[in-house]
Amino acid sequence: MERQSHATEQLRLIRALYPALAERYDAGSGSMPTPRAEFDAWLDREAGALHAGAAFGAIGDAAVTERFEAAFRAAHRVAALFGASVPEPEAFAAAGVDLLHLGTLLAAQPELTPVPTPYGLGAARWRSAFAAAALAHPAVLADGPGATPLVFGAEAERGFSELDSIPESAIAIPSVVQRDRTGATLRWTLRLVPAGSTPSVLGLGFAHGPHVSLPEMLMLQLMRITGGDEPVDTGTFTWLAGTVEGGRLAARHVYDAGEQVIRITCREIGNQGPHLGARPPLA
Repeated sequence: MERQSHATEQLRLIRALYPALAERYDAGSGSMPTPRAEFDAWLDREAGALHAGAAFGAIGDAAVTERFEAAFRAAHRVAALFGASVPEPEAFAAAGVDLLHLGTLLAAQPELTPVPTPYGLGAARWRSAFAAAALAHPAVLADGPGATPLVFGAEAERGFSELDSIPESAIAIPSVVQRDRTGATLRWTLRLVPAGSTPSVLGLGFAHGPHVSLPEMLMLQLMRITGGDEPVDTGTFTWLAGTVEGGRLAARHVYDAGEQVIRITCREIGNQGPHLGARPPLA
């Protein structure tokens, strides 16, 4: 009774403050409150979208604002797969992210996508997130008994902690520190990632960076797949930031359409070819 009463009180408050939200809630769930956890998850998603719109409104470009809002909606959708909450845009701004600068870059380069990204999830939670996505999108990601839609090569598995770190750069990348519901400490970044079907720069070795990080690439793919868009890198490889095996190897990403899996494998840093390239993020 106490939980239902609390949810009812929350719903009354939402109706008073956000009439449009209340209408959407009633249309989807009826007038009776849903169980507490479900209600809270719904409220987080909807309030997050409202906050995102307010934070990006200062940019002054409706098309750019919509791209930011769409990216945060997609990120919230993905974060639900691994049981975390995406920080609000205001939190990124408070941490040092220049949203107006990102807006200017977005307006000038339509292939860029804002990608809110968590570091510190660990390989197991990423695998679980892809497995959950596969249940809803079996035409894109391998599903069923024994299926593994996210595959790490041996070197990438051993060096996962290096690949799961915020990339080093001349200017420190701002991050939002978050303690999630599992007790893990996550660090979230917000950068713009080239999201074309192929890397924006092809045919170069690892030395020609900077490179998108492994978590950014996994977030980008899940944001696209859960939104009904085609995965990127269906016939190309993207270098990932960081090195493993004492600096001898670097990781690369590809979507294997035949097996319906994301593969993360490693090659020597001097390796290059016409189908291997970079997606330099901007911040």
